[in-house]
Amino acid sequence: MSTRDDPVAMPSTCRWTADRPDSCPAESAVDERAESVATAIVLPIRPRTTSVDGAPLFCLAGEAVLAWNYVDLVAHLDPRVPIYGLQAGSEPRTIGEYVTRYLAEIRRIAPHGPYQLLGWSAGGFVAHEVAVRLRAAGEHVSVVLLATDPTALTPAPLSADRFAAVLGADIDTPSFGARAGAGATTSTSIAAAINAALAGTIDLTGSDFDRIAEVSAAAADMVTGHRPSRLPGDLTVCVAGRALDGTDRLDPGATVRNWRPYVDGALTGFVLDATPDELTAPDLLPEIAQILARTPFSARTTL
Repeated sequence: MSTRDDPVAMPSTCRWTADRPDSCPAESAVDERAESVATAIVLPIRPRTTSVDGAPLFCLAGEAVLAWNYVDLVAHLDPRVPIYGLQAGSEPRTIGEYVTRYLAEIRRIAPHGPYQLLGWSAGGFVAHEVAVRLRAAGEHVSVVLLATDPTALTPAPLSADRFAAVLGADIDTPSFGARAGAGATTSTSIAAAINAALAGTIDLTGSDFDRIAEVSAAAADMVTGHRPSRLPGDLTVCVAGRALDGTDRLDPGATVRNWRPYVDGALTGFVLDATPDELTAPDLLPEIAQILARTPFSARTTL
């Protein structure tokens, strides 16, 4: 259901690529702690090459912290489209700080547009502000938000079971080990379950998982009091038609309408038969890919 209203270098923070696993040098991470492959700020899902030279897609994880749930988009998007995940490499303090950091990474990967942005929950707010900055600079940008409502309360940090489910794992643990006071064994076992669910493509450690708990909480908290900027050009919003408990929402289209004060151009909404956590699930990604492919690039519409 939809509604409509009137020579590039790899980023210095990357650690891994699908086709060239040794293409990124090891570097110190934020706060002088070594970043693992799993939690690097930039996750090159399908990096730019001479043949993968379309408008790059940047997928923002929000309080999910990691962007590995976007990996399956490779099977559903034009093979010429480069895909990168933008992850929460350290605890954010403000949306503005993340915007500045991600803009630097985006410009390093692709100095000029057009660009595609896709953001989930808190990551949607960051994607919206990144689009504001890029369009103000004269760039053409398409931006799609998932489960992001400017009038909603601060999103809750992901519990361990929700986080694992977003990444395709099935665990029976009520909350993150670090936040629940559980020992390292719990964090390690959860990380192992996620690694297994992702068929060995990720090497998440118990320490990574404990850090993710802290970052998830901070990423959720940074939404508190945030008022989106006015976006020059168009915006597409994807809304979950069901609540987290699976029941139908009474008026999911309200989320789309809530963005009207923050968009100068056309506002397009899609209500999908899913919960917020399922909007990046493997069986929903083909539909998300179709929406991305149909979303036009838009530039600044006002002087």
